[in-house]
Amino acid sequence: MSKLAIIIPYYNFDFFEKTIQSVAAQTNQKFNLYIGNDASPNNPIPIIEKYLKNGDYHYFDYQENVGGKNLALQWKRILKNVQEEWFQILGDDDVIPLDFVENFYHSLNELLDKKINVLKFPIKIINENDTYIRESSFQKKIINRLDFLMSRLDYTALSSLSENIFRTESYLKFKIKEFPLAWHSDDCMIFEYAENNQILYCEDTFVMVRMSGKNISSTDTHSSQKAKATYNFFEYIIQNHYKKFNSLQKKIIIKNFKKHLYYSQYKINIKTLITICFDNFVEGLKLLKYLF
Repeated sequence: MSKLAIIIPYYNFDFFEKTIQSVAAQTNQKFNLYIGNDASPNNPIPIIEKYLKNGDYHYFDYQENVGGKNLALQWKRILKNVQEEWFQILGDDDVIPLDFVENFYHSLNELLDKKINVLKFPIKIINENDTYIRESSFQKKIINRLDFLMSRLDYTALSSLSENIFRTESYLKFKIKEFPLAWHSDDCMIFEYAENNQILYCEDTFVMVRMSGKNISSTDTHSSQKAKATYNFFEYIIQNHYKKFNSLQKKIIIKNFKKHLYYSQYKINIKTLITICFDNFVEGLKLLKYLF
């Protein structure tokens, strides 16, 4: 029985064949593939049928483009159909090695024994020519979720959506936060789904994440929306999870939040300010200048 769903939210055609090819070539075929066409102008069926037979995948030909409003809407639309206990959302231009699914099953017992809801893999960033640009990895097999989030809030680690496998129960419980462009939505998923503070890190394989200049992550054309999403992300974490961090981590969060407020010219939300004041009144007073 397949315990894993691989979800591909499809819109961009340029590198889709390499994505499908990598999924079809898995040494372990115990997964169900879900492809959701987000009203793309390019029909993906010829590519899909080149590598997969009917019955090897679930295909949803959506008539309304929702990813253009927010990518999280497209993720959630496909997730409604998923019955498996675990899922991966794989970008339509990203690539998984032959042993990716195999390594999920190798990790499954540890995930279940330790009641861990997130399995994370290293990233290899590739360009449009499949050339490696950069690699990123964590140093521990078990990553504390607070440490993970700090690495994202202070920009010391790379992380994206494709290199994670999530427990479906966690999605049903916490859903997906719809920050603009779904920017930082994946960070929030990883953090909130890992509610026992543990993320299992598997270094036995990796995921190739593409920075081609044609996707949101690798362009500056949405800089204002990314700034808004980062602001919303900081506000959400402070309002909902601030008490979970130690005093040093809180200082780093506030430092980076102030820096973002300064450059983006956004104003601090009163609820956020009150949350900080209740924890550290002096620190809260320093943020008053960002209220008006």
